Order: sequence, then C-alpha cells, then structure tokens
Amino acid sequence: MESKKDKRILRFRRPVRPNIGLIIFFVIFAYIVASVVSFVTSHRTEAYLVRMGSLSENAFYRGIVLRSEVVAKSAYSGNVYYYIREGDRIPVGKLLYTIDETGELSDLLLEESEEQKISGETLRALRSEAAGFARTFDPAYFSTVYNFRSTVLSAAQKISNEKILKKIQKTNNDSVRRHRSKSTGEVVYSIDGLEGLKFEELTAEDMDATGYKRTALENGRRVEEGDPVCRIVTSENWQIAIQTDSAETAERLVEDEYVKVRFLRSGTELWASVDSRSDEQGNYFVRLSFSQGMEEFITERYLDIEIVTEEETGLKVPNTAITRGSFFLVPAEYMTTGTGGQTGVLLEVYDDNGRQTTRFVPAAAYSEVGDVVYLSDNVLRAGEILDKRDSLDQFTLGEQAELVGVYYINKGYPDFRQVEIVYQNEEFAIVRPDAMYGLQEYDYIVLHADSVDFDTGGR
Repeated sequence: MESKKDKRILRFRRPVRPNIGLIIFFVIFAYIVASVVSFVTSHRTEAYLVRMGSLSENAFYRGIVLRSEVVAKSAYSGNVYYYIREGDRIPVGKLLYTIDETGELSDLLLEESEEQKISGETLRALRSEAAGFARTFDPAYFSTVYNFRSTVLSAAQKISNEKILKKIQKTNNDSVRRHRSKSTGEVVYSIDGLEGLKFEELTAEDMDATGYKRTALENGRRVEEGDPVCRIVTSENWQIAIQTDSAETAERLVEDEYVKVRFLRSGTELWASVDSRSDEQGNYFVRLSFSQGMEEFITERYLDIEIVTEEETGLKVPNTAITRGSFFLVPAEYMTTGTGGQTGVLLEVYDDNGRQTTRFVPAAAYSEVGDVVYLSDNVLRAGEILDKRDSLDQFTLGEQAELVGVYYINKGYPDFRQVEIVYQNEEFAIVRPDAMYGLQEYDYIVLHADSVDFDTGGR
C-alpha cells in the first residue's frame, strides 16, 4: 500500500529570466529619445559669412509727381487714331493723330485683313519693354500691368494706323483731319486732371492718393471738339513733392541741398536738389527736383520713394552676433613670445617646495590702445602677478575693460574678435573692415553670440 507521501505531486515554477533583447531595445530607444530632445532644445551654433554691405537711415514717403506738361485737345469731332507710341518723343510738326469725322477710317480698319509685319526696330523695342517689365514687376504695384498693356497696345496701334494712313493719303480723303504736334516732348495717352499742378499751389488734399483716378485715352474712341486727346511732357526736368511731419524735418532736408532718392518700385536711385515751403494750415512740403529719369515714370502721378539721408558702408554683421567681453588691461611690454612663436605672458607661480618661479601662459591680445593690450580674463585671474622678461619689474592684474566684438570661427572653434561699429539699426551693424584685431570680409562668425560659452583655453 502506497503512502500519502508517494502520492504527493511536487510542482516547480520555472525561474523568470529577463528578455535581454527587449532590455537592449528599450535602452536604445531611450537613448534616441534623449538625443532628439537634446538636439531640439539645445541652442545650435549657426555660422554667418561676413560680407561688405551698407546700411542707411532712411525716410519713406509717397510723393506726387509734378511735370511741365500740356494737354492736347481735339479741334474736331470723330474717332481719334494715334501715330506715336506712348513714351516716345515727338518733334514739332510730326503727325501725332488723326480725327476720322465720317467713320471711313474705321471701316478701313475693319476691312483690313492683310497680315501686319513688325519691323526689327519695333520688335526689339517691344522685347526690351517686356524684359524691363518682367525685371521690375512687383505685385504690390499692380497698376504697372496696365501701364505695360497701354505701351504694347499703343505700339501695335501705331503700326496698324500707319498702314491705313498710307491708303488714306492715296485717296486724298478730306474727312480725316491730321494733327501735327505744336510742341516737342514725350507723348502720354492718359489724363488725371492734375496736369500743370504747381508746387506753390499744393495742398494736403493733393498729397492723398486714395481717390486718385487716371483716364486712359484709347485709340479709336469717339471724341468731341475740345476733348483731350493726349498730353505731352515738354521738359526733362521734373519734381516729386512730399509732405513732412514737421518744419524740422523739412529744414534738415533743405540743409543737405542734395539727397539720394530711391524709387521703391524699381530700385532706381537718383539725386535730387531740395527746397521747401509751408502753407497757412501749418503743412510742410518739400520739393525734390530731378534732371533725369523722367521717362521711366512718365505715366505715374504718385510714387513711393525712400530718401537716403545717411549711408554707411563696411562689413555687415547681424546684431545677434555682437557681444561684449571683459579683458584685463596689461602694459604691452609684459607680452613675450614662447616656444613656437606663441604670444603670452610670464606668470609668477610657486613650486611644490614654495620656491618662486615663472611660467609662460599663452595669451592673445584682443585689442591694443597705445601701450596697453587687452588680455582675456578666461586665461588670467585678478590679483595674479606678471613678470617682465629680463627685468625685475612686475605687474599685478586688476583693471579691466569691455570690448565689443563677435565670435570668429574660421579655425573651427569660437574666438573673440573686436569690432568697431560705425552704424547700427535694429537688425544689422556696419563695422570697420580695416580695424586691428578685427574682422575681414569672408570671415565666418557665430550668428547667435549668446549660444557660445567663450573660453580661450583657461589653465
């Protein structure tokens, strides 16, 4: 008979063994996550290439254009047809337009089916016009699209009308009235009611372009006797009038006598002479007078401009790269040369036995004023004593001063470089390119100086 002990079943639990593969996976995953977080949150060092550039202290205005211009009016009623392209210069006595009193010219235009041939000269002019438009087009000045359209249309109409005119001349039709120019100038096929406006007559209301309207004088339209048919700009001299915020601003511009004007739409820069006036309401107006560039803006009445009153040129660096460093002021005579030609100073130290000795400590000069050099306080400490080579003279470190500079990284590590700022705005600074211990064009610097923990290699 079997005992109870023999019938007892003994059960053993399998020992839990760690999953090595799973542990390795979680370790690698945690490392990757930590690396990504560290990369995202860290302030990375970004480099900036130093180049020559310029900054200016400028003022922006919207000015009204004043010209010497006359509006030609029709002496007859009928359909008007032009023979000079808009913007072209017309001499006295040249055919400018015709008036078709009976509509016969209109019928000939409708019947004309022969292919028109464009001369090489006209084609080159159109290509140049298109290239110029494409180069300077800015969506903020969409009205220039209509100006370009008007120019192309006037060129095409001139070609077509000249061919029809030859047929009319053969028939000696007296119903087509020919008008020859009575003055010399550039032809414009639009009016705005501000022709002939004088600087002395300007008001604050004239400076407001909000309700400005320009009427295009289209080829082939019906005109009545006395209606405007075109305007002719009779002088190369022209002006832009602006309104200033104070008498002081106007006086400052007048004192300059000549100012540089930058046209925002095209980037064109011209020099203008300056004079001013005020009215009884306390408004101040400044007139900018030009002797060139009139043709480029011949169809415009209001222009956005920038008056460049101060401009500095030099090495252009972002303000974020500029920092300040603290340096010891040390007599230049304490600088010496160590092994390998490295510059530094002789620092007084004591060995393990308490004996006084000197040790060469590499230290680069970051600036020099007279017979004093600036040494980094990351290398030396206040209260330390420097010895002069081959002399018993000593100097105790203490007096410090700040330098303005950037972190130069051409050698792969950040090193301070002094900069002398000659002009600065909210984003950039212009620094001298020829400053001792300073920067040169094409140097690389740290874009964000606050990302650098400057250390010249302490001891």
